Amino acid sequence: MTVQFVNKLSRLGRLKPLATLIPAVLLLGCSQVPVYEKPQTDLPETWQVQNLQKVETVPLEESLWWQRLSGDETLNQLINEALQYNRDMALAQVRLTQARALLRQSQAGRFPELNLTGGLARTQSSDEAYPAGQGDTFGDFSLGALLSYEVDLWGRVEASIKQSEATFKATQADQQSLALSIKAAVANAYLNLMALNQNLALAKNTVKSRQETLELRQTQLEYGSVTPLTVYQAESELASVQIALHQLEEQRALQQNALAVLIGRSPKALLALASQAPLSVSALTDVNTLPIPKNLPSDLLNRRPDIQAAEQRLIAANANIGLAKAALFPKISLTGLLGFQSESLSRLFEEDAIGWNAAANINAPVFDYDRRRSEVKITEAEQQAMLIDYRQTVRVAFQEVLDATTQFESSQKQLEAQQRQVSALYQTLNLAQDRFDAGYSSYLEVLDAQRNLFNAELAQVNMKLNHATALVNLYKALGGDWQAKAE
Repeated sequence: MTVQFVNKLSRLGRLKPLATLIPAVLLLGCSQVPVYEKPQTDLPETWQVQNLQKVETVPLEESLWWQRLSGDETLNQLINEALQYNRDMALAQVRLTQARALLRQSQAGRFPELNLTGGLARTQSSDEAYPAGQGDTFGDFSLGALLSYEVDLWGRVEASIKQSEATFKATQADQQSLALSIKAAVANAYLNLMALNQNLALAKNTVKSRQETLELRQTQLEYGSVTPLTVYQAESELASVQIALHQLEEQRALQQNALAVLIGRSPKALLALASQAPLSVSALTDVNTLPIPKNLPSDLLNRRPDIQAAEQRLIAANANIGLAKAALFPKISLTGLLGFQSESLSRLFEEDAIGWNAAANINAPVFDYDRRRSEVKITEAEQQAMLIDYRQTVRVAFQEVLDATTQFESSQKQLEAQQRQVSALYQTLNLAQDRFDAGYSSYLEVLDAQRNLFNAELAQVNMKLNHATALVNLYKALGGDWQAKAE
């Protein structure tokens, strides 16, 4: 190693004091982000659903919960298909990927940036240019590494990272909230399809019964035991039930198409589905045995992804204040260049071709017509808006829980009353038929009893649907998959 090369290396050693200044400068820095404090919410520690005598409170895995709600495995399969192929879920995944990339981009600001520089040039200068007569041909070849680093003296980089982290978590919570909404929507659509199928079965049985009754009245008319009015009344009642049957068939087809779109089926699959037999589903089951938490803790409410997303946006807005305040102070950056430069490519890596440069740059705002200070006020106002939004999200969430529990309690009472009504109307129809056969009343009394029983049976199915839907709404209101955490 020659003396010249050693001298070059010794001059590079002068960069060491500059490098040791970086940690010291960082220690002097101070964050401009306000200290975040979780907003206080005036929620009760627990509240109780009153009408839970028949309801278990044993934790149950989510997939088993859906299976017991629907009575089969189909609902679980449809939910999984929707989470995989639903359009909104696909968009949410793209947004999450974007937020993750932005977070990594912000985190990269903590570290120095190293770039490779290089150049190849060959120049012929003019003899006629000043100084005249000294034109020449020469080369300029260089290769080096440029190191640059922003000194985060005022916490700008850290504020940016906090903002990106909170935004990523908010986007993540948005995706979870969407998944929760899709699960509930698929469950409600499937329960509605189950109810329609059950009502269709009732309508078909009623049509068959009315047809048999019409044939009987026509036979009785031939023997003169009834008048033509009785036959026309029976025929009118048959047509009325047939109209209801066709309406239910239409509603079932529309509901099946809506469910197919919800789970992400393609137009081709929709067309194929329309040409096939209706989706086979079981009848609505008794959902009074599904486990739900008897004493509902407020901690369950705080697990809701929309509340978590609102809080993370509040944290991001808090970090934005730090970003805006950091912009009021000077921005300091350090750069260092080490490389080789030579007139000849063959001598680029010679000892004398080594060169280096170290610099510190400062960019300090002096006068900007209060643009930066206005930005601070804007971010502070945004933070207050996010705080208001967070508190409103909590209020709405609590209202949804109260609404769902109220709906559950009320639907259970209505279902019990409806079951008693159906039982009473069965007896009414039998008595009306006996009275008509004995000649004590007109056929109109029988028709009224048949019509009332048919409507009550349809209403009973709808009451079961409302009761099951109330459980789905409670599941969604409490943030989903809450059974195992309810105790």
